Amino acid sequence: MPTKEEIDSQIMDLWDEIFTLEDKRNEELDIKYAEWWKVEPLLDNGIDEFVIHIESMKGISDESLLIYKEVKEIKIRCKQEINEIHAKIDALNKEKEML
Repeated sequence: MPTKEEIDSQIMDLWDEIFTLEDKRNEELDIKYAEWWKVEPLLDNGIDEFVIHIESMKGISDESLLIYKEVKEIKIRCKQEINEIHAKIDALNKEKEML
């Protein structure tokens, strides 16, 4: 059975994974946003407003819609990975409490 210190170390490693994932996600999103700005002048109004516009499907180019879908996939994938790591952290915290 692991010690509390070993569990704490595992938890810290998992938090490091989360921070790394968030950094990677942000880098991927920055690249996609840069691509998006090249094809979509409406982004000057702000990304959140533009996402609302895209979801209403008014005059969006195919290229812009493709990038939007890629951005959404990046966000969903990273959120799922982070949620899985949070579940591992929660399990380790419960195990630590039982020691």
